[in-house]
Amino acid sequence: MSKMPRIRMPLCIAAAAIIAAILALSIFAYRDSSPALLPVSEETSISINTKDASVFISVASRSDVEVIGHHTRRLQIDSDGDDIEVSAEGRGIVEVVVPSWIRLEDITVNTVHGDIAIESVLAKTISFTSESGSMMISETSSTAISVENSTGNIILTDTTSTDSVLSNASGFIRTIGTLGNIEASTINGSIYIVPIGDGIITATTDIGNVNVIAGDRSVRWETESGAVKVYGEAVPTAGGVDSAEVSIFTEHGNITIDK
Repeated sequence: MSKMPRIRMPLCIAAAAIIAAILALSIFAYRDSSPALLPVSEETSISINTKDASVFISVASRSDVEVIGHHTRRLQIDSDGDDIEVSAEGRGIVEVVVPSWIRLEDITVNTVHGDIAIESVLAKTISFTSESGSMMISETSSTAISVENSTGNIILTDTTSTDSVLSNASGFIRTIGTLGNIEASTINGSIYIVPIGDGIITATTDIGNVNVIAGDRSVRWETESGAVKVYGEAVPTAGGVDSAEVSIFTEHGNITIDK
């Protein structure tokens, strides 16, 4: 019975792989023009704003930032010192390739309907917002991650961060990684968290289900009408250590906690 929640782990990874594969295929299909090459340092902040265009950010062994448009309209790239601003329209893809060896200051992406995918990037802070696009963060390291969505899904795999704030309306949230302190909230989407290491986990949902593989962390929860299931030895404790605590709240969903 304790193995039931773990069945969903491959689904999280598979969903992330599908998003990346779709973006990769689109990237190879068409390129708007020659890529723009921009200088980069540890103080560099990258801001990307699109309407329907998706955003794909990856790394390579290089010394600059490369920005490429694929089927985009009105792609605009502005650079002022350590600030790089990119904007685009249309339903294409904005591809950004950054050096694999450097830790950027900040990466911010805002879209209306486009998907966002970032892979193997080092950045102090990462901030994503979208209304209906899905988001995928994989093998990425940062100090703080902030993700806000309305109807798309949020997926984090093999990701490392000190503080992670994940907010969704009707899409699901799936996280696997060393995410430190995690705040995950949805209205009617489900939440699935597999945390590694210490940190405080807070998961809140109105209608969706919550599944947490708690490990050695102490656990506490509150619910109005949702069912609570506890597996293995992840028994709720009174108090516990602040750096090893899980707090879950749901109004109508189910809660599953597994060690």
